[in-house]
Amino acid sequence: MPHAGGDVEPGLGRRALAHLIVAGALGCAAIAGCGTSPAPSAGPATITPTAAVPAPATSTAYSAALCSAAAQFQTAANAIVTLDATKVGTDGVKAALQNLQTAGRNLVAAAKDQFGPQVAGVEQSLASLQTTIAGLSDQPSLSAKLGALISSVSDVEQAAEPIVASVRTGCTGVPVVETPPAS
Repeated sequence: MPHAGGDVEPGLGRRALAHLIVAGALGCAAIAGCGTSPAPSAGPATITPTAAVPAPATSTAYSAALCSAAAQFQTAANAIVTLDATKVGTDGVKAALQNLQTAGRNLVAAAKDQFGPQVAGVEQSLASLQTTIAGLSDQPSLSAKLGALISSVSDVEQAAEPIVASVRTGCTGVPVVETPPAS
């Protein structure tokens, strides 16, 4: 069924496609401690959680720039969780991924001084996400890249989770991790 910005493979239903795209975010939501566990993937892609490096356990005050960057990052991550790929098409999915990438870069810049070791992991996962985004520009459908999408989003969110969770405790306005709507 054609959509503005790209095609979504007709064999995948709205819920199945949306569920697969947000499966990566579920892995991060479970790690962030919201009490839910990821639903099994309906496709060949599986998410293998990676061990997150704990954030520094200090009561350091966070800069306004770091608080803002953490809020921006979590907002972008939450937007992917609630994304309906069948409505937004390939261009909409690509834009959401680019928003996450931009927010991740801003988080890295703001967190370098206080979260050095964790920042390196975020930078590495953002490089992988860039490769995934670039691969979307020449794909006939989102379904051809679901595994890479899930993996890239999950890696970025898991790498950033220790930073965002720590900053959330010292900053107001950092959104909580959202889970996808019930199927």
